[in-house]
Amino acid sequence: MPLYEYHCEGCGKDFEEQQSMNFTPADTECPHCYMKKATRKISSFASSVKGPNRKPRSSDDKAEQAIRRVEQSTTRLPPPFGKRGDYEPTP
Repeated sequence: MPLYEYHCEGCGKDFEEQQSMNFTPADTECPHCYMKKATRKISSFASSVKGPNRKPRSSDDKAEQAIRRVEQSTTRLPPPFGKRGDYEPTP
């Protein structure tokens, strides 16, 4: 079910409601003042595309770079126990 954003004309607060697409906005009750004076706001939506042919977003690239930096910094740490010469990393 989609998540809709509303603005209450009674108390002036904004809130979100998860409702079916067939639900009437006039029947929406404000969770703050319990009045049915809510109007649906126009908002953006998020979607994701999965598959081998999708183009990566900049946030995906930044996340991969951060993971690589952490992996590189942790490989330089000393072993958790024992002597430095005793430890051989497994491939």
